[in-house]
Amino acid sequence: MGSVSPNTSLNSGLGLFPGLLLGCALAMGFTPTWADPSRSAVVTREVVVTGTRTEKLWEESPVRVEVVSREEIEKTHARNLKEALEDVPALSLKPIHGKTGFGAWLQGFDADRVLVLLNGEPITPSTGSAVDLTQIATADIERIEIVKGATSALYGSNAMGGVINVVTRRPARPFAYRLSLDGGSYGEKDRGGDPIAARTLSAGWSFAAEAASLQLHASLREGDGYALDPDSFRTEGAAGGKRNLDLRVSWRPSAETEFYLAPRLYREAVSNNVLDIAPGIGEIRRIKRERARRTRVAAGFVRDSRGGGRLHGWWMVDRWRSLTQRDALTTPEVDQERRARMDWTRAELQWDRPWGDWQVVTAGLVLGSATLGQYQDRLGQGRTVEVDGKRRRYAEAYLQNDLFLGEHWELVPGLRLQHDSDFGFHAAPKFSLRYTPVWLAEGAAQVRLSAGRGYRVPNLKERFYVFDHSQLGYMVLGDRGLQPERSDSVQLGIEWSRPGAFRFDLNLFRHRVQDLIETRLDAARSAQLGLDVFTYQNYSRARIQGLEANTALTFGPLRWRSGYTWLESEDLVSGKTLRGRPRHQLKSSLDWRLRPRGGELSLRGVYQSAEFYDADNTMRSPSWATWDIKLSHPLGRGIRWYAGIDNVADVHRDPAVASDNRPAVGRFVYLGFRVDG
Repeated sequence: MGSVSPNTSLNSGLGLFPGLLLGCALAMGFTPTWADPSRSAVVTREVVVTGTRTEKLWEESPVRVEVVSREEIEKTHARNLKEALEDVPALSLKPIHGKTGFGAWLQGFDADRVLVLLNGEPITPSTGSAVDLTQIATADIERIEIVKGATSALYGSNAMGGVINVVTRRPARPFAYRLSLDGGSYGEKDRGGDPIAARTLSAGWSFAAEAASLQLHASLREGDGYALDPDSFRTEGAAGGKRNLDLRVSWRPSAETEFYLAPRLYREAVSNNVLDIAPGIGEIRRIKRERARRTRVAAGFVRDSRGGGRLHGWWMVDRWRSLTQRDALTTPEVDQERRARMDWTRAELQWDRPWGDWQVVTAGLVLGSATLGQYQDRLGQGRTVEVDGKRRRYAEAYLQNDLFLGEHWELVPGLRLQHDSDFGFHAAPKFSLRYTPVWLAEGAAQVRLSAGRGYRVPNLKERFYVFDHSQLGYMVLGDRGLQPERSDSVQLGIEWSRPGAFRFDLNLFRHRVQDLIETRLDAARSAQLGLDVFTYQNYSRARIQGLEANTALTFGPLRWRSGYTWLESEDLVSGKTLRGRPRHQLKSSLDWRLRPRGGELSLRGVYQSAEFYDADNTMRSPSWATWDIKLSHPLGRGIRWYAGIDNVADVHRDPAVASDNRPAVGRFVYLGFRVDG
């Protein structure tokens, strides 16, 4: 199959927009981290925790932390974590193969190597490898913190590419509530009879007293599905719904101590129309149904000491169950059914202690286990066990010392020790350095340098998976002989800001990876079985490097933000560019505060250059650009309406071309209301 050529009808409405964006790319940037410079007196006092695992003022963090604030989430009308992360530079949102969700790629690392946390506690990858961001509703999110690069010395095996930490809201008043409702349409691509093809309802309620608090949030996101080609049987947008119910109860027996319990439930029931091509048979129409449920319970405590120290411990259990059916319309019974279960248990204890006025020591201990089981029922063949309840156990310890060397230097060395039941012992070091220059006459500057060793053990799916689609001409097999991945990462950045005027950031990064794991065609097995057999393989060495340039400017009621990323990747054995990694990416926004009522109009744009679809660099997915319009305005006390058009020019992939990686969602027009009290 050859490379994809952009469709003329898709390009016709895009000529001016990419030109406008590219014209501003090298000098201007956007990242939600740098919230409105006109509010810098508030924003620069924001506390973050992900960079060092301890509370730090954002502008004083020795590790570069990007923040998507609650204000930004509301301004973009984000309904789930995927939508909330769309404007973060050097972050790509890509569909998870074979599933309806999306994963996050950071600085060229794919979603399997990005750790997603909820209040510092890991979220189970529902696919066995990557976390589906669309499963996480934004109803109770206060902010999202992103750290890119080698953070494994603090967060363990899955954080080679970086960490996304979702921090939930805490009650600020004795009683509060929130209700929001919105609906929209994909136009001619809608597949249901309802004129409102996609609907979202979210509600939250909180109570806070001196010694206790209670929070309850619920979210329902459902739709009728959509098809990028309205004349085709195939659908790209799933019909069905995703539901979240989240509870948090806390008790404070004293001012220094808090205990909490946080159960969270997730349910998913969606379906898609699928067109399969079977060898010797031809086109087969199927309904693909996905049913899933997650039950997650976390319990923990925080104890502050008089000397400024803190002891924090938690225990978490996460149970995931899924059912996937592929039902051919020509048969009276379900012809293929796959069930999977994943169980995670994890406990962690962290101790922070200041020693004098010049250092803070952090130490932690982690114990955990993961179990994966999967089997398949196929019409006429009975049950096949694909993964027979494989289990992995691990124990980890980490130590960090935050050293303040005079007024202008801060050094943070760290070390994480890990013992895995299958791969033994490993040590991962990391250090960060922050320097505050004194030679600037105006404004404030920060120089940050971070370096670390990443380490990732193969997950259970990569080692034991058997994905048998031989009736369609292919299989995907795990490899028990896989070895852990290792990486060496360096980040160097400088920030310069003037309160109320501008903020500029330039960050250089370089990652070298050994034994990178990806799926490759196994020619010998393919010839033996007479079908395409793909296996997970370590394919030696790779290099990923690049830069990010970001700026935020304010002109009265106007705020312009933008971020440009240049990325270069290479398989150091073959000399080929790594697939799915575009060379250029630009994200930009213009926000206009409408006075005097407090409304706001926003324009958001994304440009991405072409990328290779395959490891041999023979197929290329074309460049693309999209832009969104967002509008919100108050109606009265506590009531606000909002509306928007996502992907105004309706730029999307060609569903008939497998190598087209352009956006999987077309134009979407919506209207909603929110009530706060």
